[in-house]
Order: sequence, then C-alpha cells, then structure tokens
Amino acid sequence: MRQYQLNTLVLGIVQTNCYILSNPISKEAIVFDPGDQAEKIEEYLSKHGLTCVGILLTHGHFDHIMAVEELAKRTGAKVYAQEEEKQLLEDPQLNASARVHHPCSVTADEFLQDQESLTLAGFLLRVIHTPGHTAGGACYYFPELEILFSGDTLFLESIGRSDLPTGDGAVLVASIRNKLMTLEDDIQVYPGHGETTTIGHEKEYNPYLN
Repeated sequence: MRQYQLNTLVLGIVQTNCYILSNPISKEAIVFDPGDQAEKIEEYLSKHGLTCVGILLTHGHFDHIMAVEELAKRTGAKVYAQEEEKQLLEDPQLNASARVHHPCSVTADEFLQDQESLTLAGFLLRVIHTPGHTAGGACYYFPELEILFSGDTLFLESIGRSDLPTGDGAVLVASIRNKLMTLEDDIQVYPGHGETTTIGHEKEYNPYLN
C-alpha cells in the first residue's frame, strides 16, 4: 500500500469533516469538502509544509463548500466536482447557503464523470457518482490506499438525508447498494460527518441497507 497521511478538520456550524490527504514524499495534498474556515485549513497546510494541488467536493451543500472560493484563491488549487452537481453548486437557494444567511456560489474548474480516474498528489482515484443525497453527489475511491471519501452519501450505520433539493431516498439507497457495497469489505470509509467506518461494517450493520 502507498504511504499517505490523512488529517481531519471538523469545521463550521454543522461540524463537517474536511479531510486533508497528503503525500509524505512530494508534500502535495488534496483537500476534501472545505466547508468553512479557509484560514484554518491553510494554517494546517502551511504548518506541515503542504501544497494543495486539488479541492475535491463530494457535493454542493453549503456546509461542504463555504471555504472553497477562499481556499482556491489562497492556494491556486483547482476545484473538482461531479458534473451533475453544477447547478446546485452555483445556486445559493439549492445549496441552502441562502438559508443560513451566507449566500455562496461555487464554480468548479473541472467537472468529473462517473467512473472517471485521475491522479492527484501522486494518488490514483476513481470518481463514483452516487446520486440521492444530491443529484451530483460523488464518492472518491483510492484503490491503492483502500480508502473511500463518502461525503453525505454513507455514514457509520446511516445514510444521508434526501429531503433537500435534488435529493431522492430510493436513488440514494440504490447508489449505495449498487456502487459502494460492491467494494471490498476492508475499505475504510471517511464520511462527511461523524466517525469513520468500513464497507464490511455497513454491509452487516447499516439498517438502511438491510
């Protein structure tokens, strides 16, 4: 297995997990879902001598994107999102940022397709489109590292809500069953909120999937 370092910053009013995956050799890093407090993320990068080479968004809800613009400006990193999330990212009503009196619109630099592969910070990743929480929700799977960033699609013994714009509960469950539960049991899952889990644990104990 490739060497990597992973740190979690819990940010914002909804306690969102912002993950920083870094390559200890190249000192390059990927930031997942910078939901708030761009200065805190930049402080971590600077303290550890890391260069952010990509900002990956699992979906476009306000609590996952409010620091995107500032962090991209500070680091020069490209912003990536699944192609079907464009409208929600750019619309403060749809992404619910208007509801918390902090209207936010994000334009991704690159929109990714389902099953697309790319390499960032020296790590190979695969995009898994998992609609249901939002229409353009995505998980990011790193086969060499045996880890998956699931956003608000899959949680420890739970799943994401589907009552917000572009959400659909039946679609969400189908996404998880057909696209995530087919992965190896020992894959570590890093969700958008709360504790980590594994694919195998969710197969056995997630009440929404059984």
